[in-house]
Amino acid sequence: MIRQPMLRLRGVGRLTIGLLGVATVLLLAPPAMAQPEVDANNAITAAWDASGGDTGPLGPRTGEVYPVGEGFAQNFAAGTMFFTPDTGAHFMQGAILEKYQASGGPADGDLGFPTIDEGPGRAPESRNSTFSAPDNPVIFWTPATGARIVRGPINAAWDKLGGSSGVLGVPAEDETYNGSVVSQKFTGGQLTYDARTKTFTTVPPELAGQLADLSIPDDPVAAINAARRAAGGPLGPLGAVEGEVYDIGADGKGQDFANGAIYYSPDTGANVVTGQVLEKYKSVGGPEGDLGFPISGEEDGGLTPASRKSAFAAEDKPVIFWTPDHGAFIVRGPIVAAWDKLGGATGELGAPVADQTESGNTLSQRFSGGVISWDTSARTFSTEPAGLASQLTDVVVPGADAPQATPPTSQAAENNEDTGRKWNKWWLLAVVPLLLLAGLVAFAVMRHRARPGEDDMFTAPGAVGHDPQDPETDGHDGPHGDDGREDALFGDRYAREGLGSVASANPEAPQDEEFAPQPLSFWGVPVQPEGGADAGDEEPQIDPDAVDTTPTRIPTPSEVAGDSPFVDVETAASEDEFDESEDEFDEADDEFDESEDEFDDLAVVDEDADLAADREPLVPPVPIPVRDGLTDTGRHARIDIDEPMPLGTALHMPLEDSDQIPDGYPVKADTKSGLYWTPDSADYHEAPVELWFASEEIARTNGFVRGE
Repeated sequence: MIRQPMLRLRGVGRLTIGLLGVATVLLLAPPAMAQPEVDANNAITAAWDASGGDTGPLGPRTGEVYPVGEGFAQNFAAGTMFFTPDTGAHFMQGAILEKYQASGGPADGDLGFPTIDEGPGRAPESRNSTFSAPDNPVIFWTPATGARIVRGPINAAWDKLGGSSGVLGVPAEDETYNGSVVSQKFTGGQLTYDARTKTFTTVPPELAGQLADLSIPDDPVAAINAARRAAGGPLGPLGAVEGEVYDIGADGKGQDFANGAIYYSPDTGANVVTGQVLEKYKSVGGPEGDLGFPISGEEDGGLTPASRKSAFAAEDKPVIFWTPDHGAFIVRGPIVAAWDKLGGATGELGAPVADQTESGNTLSQRFSGGVISWDTSARTFSTEPAGLASQLTDVVVPGADAPQATPPTSQAAENNEDTGRKWNKWWLLAVVPLLLLAGLVAFAVMRHRARPGEDDMFTAPGAVGHDPQDPETDGHDGPHGDDGREDALFGDRYAREGLGSVASANPEAPQDEEFAPQPLSFWGVPVQPEGGADAGDEEPQIDPDAVDTTPTRIPTPSEVAGDSPFVDVETAASEDEFDESEDEFDEADDEFDESEDEFDDLAVVDEDADLAADREPLVPPVPIPVRDGLTDTGRHARIDIDEPMPLGTALHMPLEDSDQIPDGYPVKADTKSGLYWTPDSADYHEAPVELWFASEEIARTNGFVRGE
């Protein structure tokens, strides 16, 4: 009975001793993990020993193994050994090693690691070493030519023609780049390859025939490396590499650098974009936006002190153009075609200063020397200066016949053509201020009615609807009082003759009853009434263009009581006449909504006017500026004028000759830029003009800024 427990205890003890032994072995065993530096040291030592060790071409060691790039290296007295698991351990020395390190070496260059030890070439006294980059580069050295790198299509063609022992001989210079074209000179001629057309040209030319069947495969990494070299390599504007090559879409590639990026696609190749051009490009989506991939490397824009431009693959041929004064802007489509026709940035228009804008059917873009506009409906160009448009008659816009340039006309003429108007939402910019003004006037009048004795401004004693003994009709019925009258605001004349009865007029004009100033257009320009010069003898018609703009004459109490040469406009109107005038007012109001050209300026009644018996007060007008909806810049400041202005208005449209200064309106203004110029401005005569103001103060009040 005691024997069995003892046996169990012995089994447990033996098991415990066995487990402790296994644990001890595991703890004392060397770690089974990868040691790249140890592997590199072993491989380099083995290769050095095989070359002769201390007595070989490299001589003794001068340091330990160290990491470099994606591999390792070790220095020796007469050269350096490099190692990666894929390439093995290989050495270089002398001029070839110096060339390798000057090109960035294994860390900053694009040659990769050496794939063979440096050794003699086929040409007399030559030496060479090959490298692991995908375009199969080689550094080839002779005492006469020095060390030169040959790679990619040029290296493939050189090998096809016999290499260093063939007709071309050995490389005499490094490769050079001109856009997509790479060239290299040899002691026996020259090789050139166009990456876009994938064709070779040679010197002597007959060698090209031997290269007709040579196929050069596309390699994105090799293309990106070549683009970087074309831009100056590690010491160029791109700077150091920041990360590996990455995918863009289905077949695109990109790589970032400290100061830029390179983008590649099979159709466009690899191209460099840097600085503010790159920032602008990324802001619209980069290669995955609607500009597409760049189709050319960033290049000089031709302007001093500096300018840069890049072209992109979209069908409307966009470019991004940068100058230090204005920044980077996109020019594309019909406008870039016209800009190129006019000489681009080095032509009369200069560099772009803004991106394209769209207003209705019109695309416009401003340049340092003017503006190009394209009417997408009429498919025509217009320009500022206007004379440039005649040069654009043969410009071909993709998807359209050659456009015909518009004749030089002012913006006002373009905006006021009677060719059938369509509603434009921008007209609200003109209508809304007038409606707000009418509301303010109504509010002022309603407040004024609460003041005893001041309501005579609107309902004269003895007029229809005025009974001093009846408070219900004592001028306080309002616009729609008990009698249904709608003329209490401005009197019968407003109801009969529409908005024109209180339009702008010169307050200093003669006030005899025969005075009738010429009607004004929407912009305050005199227009001829219908019927010619004799139309004034006929009964006025309810045509807003021919409305009599003479202020309503308000008789004094003495004139009402006795004989007066003035006609009381309220007592002369019957109820039938009022009803008819109300219908006519509604009709005129409809015409007001149909065309902005038929608007007249409203006048504001001065509620503090003195109606003393010995004065003959008038209703002083206050001109209200109304902007063209097509060219409005978004400024809607009211203009208040304390002194009379020509024709009673604050602004004037350009005359038929846009360079002619309208009488009394010396200040130029441009609604596109929001600038104005006075005659003493340095560039007054060259400044574009879309409006003329009577004074600099009015231009500023209306939101414009002085241009220099």
